Amino acid sequence: MTSSRFGRLAPGVRDLLPAEAYRMRRLQDKFLQLVSAWGYQEVITPTFEYLENVASEELQEDKLFKFLDRQGHLMALRPDMTRPMARLVATRMKGVTPPLRLFYLANVFNYEEPQVGRQREFCQAGVELMGYSTPQADAEVVALVTEYLSSTGLSDFQISVGHVGIFHGLVQQLGLAKEEAQSLKEALGNKDFVKVEEILSTHAATPAEARRALDLIELRGGPEILNKAMELAADGPAADALKNLRSLYQGLQDHGVEQYITLDLGLLRGLDYYTGLVFEGYSVAMGFPICGGGRYNQLLSTFGHPLPATGFAVNLERVLVALERLQGPPQDPTPDVLVAWEEGGYANALAEAGRLRNQGLKVITTLAELPPAKAKSEAVSQGVRKMIYFRGDGTSEETLI
Repeated sequence: MTSSRFGRLAPGVRDLLPAEAYRMRRLQDKFLQLVSAWGYQEVITPTFEYLENVASEELQEDKLFKFLDRQGHLMALRPDMTRPMARLVATRMKGVTPPLRLFYLANVFNYEEPQVGRQREFCQAGVELMGYSTPQADAEVVALVTEYLSSTGLSDFQISVGHVGIFHGLVQQLGLAKEEAQSLKEALGNKDFVKVEEILSTHAATPAEARRALDLIELRGGPEILNKAMELAADGPAADALKNLRSLYQGLQDHGVEQYITLDLGLLRGLDYYTGLVFEGYSVAMGFPICGGGRYNQLLSTFGHPLPATGFAVNLERVLVALERLQGPPQDPTPDVLVAWEEGGYANALAEAGRLRNQGLKVITTLAELPPAKAKSEAVSQGVRKMIYFRGDGTSEETLI
């Protein structure tokens, strides 16, 4: 008996029809060309790994797609690419002299509640810059993701930039226990500043200290907020993070991308391995970040190879949705030329089609002999711009459609 699921897709995955697949491939090609021009080299990691290679404290196991292999080993589909990249570098590229500039284009898998822009399988495009822990390295990856998003045709995006050292400085200053720090992190992640104020007021030594802490992490804007932030942080543990952020912003100005940048001193990302810079990219067309990244100086140590690193990942599925909402549905790709033929003209038609393809044109041929009127009708239906018709006597005729 046929299952009721026969012919249906599982939740959280989708087919891409020709127009969507064409736009996706163009997004991937633009990414490959851009990052290659910046000196990044592609690596490819397996779709699944041993569970311990991809699992972490901050990523709940119920978000992973897990299975047993035939030897009884617990495996998982990769939920992101950062940990596989760290594993790859720590085990296979120890002898390579830093900096390592690496990139990937890969599908990843998260067991999330499906909705538009949040799939269980989606394509990530990302880079990792390993071996340097400088503001200039951070500025490079932020400038690179900014240039990429601009190249896709998105005109409305903004990159929010923060530093986890500000949060960790406040935790240290207030003497928060692990559970309290987690509550503060969750409140900041949800932008629940009522809850943030409640936590700070409860644990600050004085109301004035609580007010300064709240004012600090609510700051958002351009470089002008950094002077105010330094006043609020004084010489506290968050001051070093702010100095790093100032140097980073200068680097972004030097790259000429500051018009896309908003400083957000309360920004935190969901993964605990970040140690400095964090950032997320947003479009008005999407309710979720379309990209994100940051500095993670300790992750490679877990694989036995200490190395500072920074990077980003772009969710290409979300970029695809944002472009459709802003620009409309993608158009089906169309051939440039239709080569048609009548009896006796097939060999010449194939030879001409091959010649034009070698010139880089997209060429289709009719699959049966057709009279001129029917050939032109097929050309119109295929959306081609030009038809070449070969007769049996070896002559041909070109027609613009």
